Amino acid sequence: MISIVVCTHNGSTRIGPCLASLTAQENPPEYEILVVDNASSDGTGEMVKTYLGSSFPAEAWSVIREEIPGLLYARLAGLSAARYEWVLFCDDDNVLFPDFLFQCQQFLSQNPGIGVLGSLGIPEFLGTKPDWFERYSSSYAVGSQLRDDQGGKHLVYVYGACSIYRKKPLLDLFKKGFKPVLSGRKGKEMSAGDDVEWCWLMQLMEYKIAYSSKLQFIHQLPASRLTWEYYIRLKKGISSSAGLLTAYTFYFSASLRPLIGFAFHYFCKTLKSVLLYGKYWVRWMGKPSKPENQVSFAILESQMWAYLRQGKSALIHFRQLKNYFGT
Repeated sequence: MISIVVCTHNGSTRIGPCLASLTAQENPPEYEILVVDNASSDGTGEMVKTYLGSSFPAEAWSVIREEIPGLLYARLAGLSAARYEWVLFCDDDNVLFPDFLFQCQQFLSQNPGIGVLGSLGIPEFLGTKPDWFERYSSSYAVGSQLRDDQGGKHLVYVYGACSIYRKKPLLDLFKKGFKPVLSGRKGKEMSAGDDVEWCWLMQLMEYKIAYSSKLQFIHQLPASRLTWEYYIRLKKGISSSAGLLTAYTFYFSASLRPLIGFAFHYFCKTLKSVLLYGKYWVRWMGKPSKPENQVSFAILESQMWAYLRQGKSALIHFRQLKNYFGT
C-alpha cells in the first residue's frame, strides 16, 4: 500500500500529465494521491481538486495546503498526512509508467530492510536537447543510479524525484524533535540536498538504500531548463549544501565523534575549499572558457561559500546527530 505525495508550487500548467499517470496505474496495490499545494498563487489547488474529483475515488485523494514555501515543508506535510507504509514523492513534472506502482510493490515485497527505493527517470525534452546534455544529465534526476542495494559502510543516496520512503522511521524521528538541516527548493531558489539528507538519515537508522530500473518515469524538461546558464545555476544549487552535509559524512565515517574533532575537520574542509577556489580563480582569471571548466569553477565557488557560511549551523547539526543517534 502506497501513498503518493505530489509537491507542487504554481504547477497548474504542468501537473496535468502527472495526475493522469497517477490515476491510470495498471494492477496497482492499494494507493492514495496526496497533492501538497505549496503556497501556490495560480489556482493549482482548485485545478487539482477539479481533475481528481472527476477521475479518482473521493476517499483516495486529497489536496493539502502548505503555506510555508519550500520543498521540505511540503514533503513533511505529505509525510504526516500519508495513510500507508510507503510514501512515493512524485514531482509535478514526473509522469509515471503505467506499471510503476505494480513494480514498486513487487520489489519492496521481495527486498526487506529497504528504507528508500529509487527509480529510473527518462528525460522528455519540451525544447531542443542540448549537445551537452548526455554528459551532464545526472544532475537532472534522470538515468540509472545505484547498481544494487547499498548502505552499510558508505553513505549513498538516490535522487528525490519518484523516490519511495518507508514512512514510520522518518516520521517518528521528526516527531521526536529532530530537525532536518536542508530545506530543498524554495520558489526560484536552486538549493538542494534534502533528498541526500533523508537517505542518509535512513542509513543512520540502519535501513538500506536501493534502486530498481523497473520503476520508470518520464521527467519532463521544459526549454527554460535546457540552457547552459540554467545548468550552471543548478550545479551551484546542488553544491550549496556542502557545509551542512559535512556533519553527516564526518559522523558516519568517524570512529570517535567529539565536537572539537568535527570543528577541526570542518575548518580543514573550509580552508581546502578556499585554497582550491583561489588556485583556479588565478588559473582561469575568474572566467573559465571551456564548458567543463565553467562547471568545475561553479562547483568550487558554491562549495567555498557553503563552507564559509554554514559552519555554525553545521556544528549545531552535528551536535543534534550525536544527541539522536549516539556518540
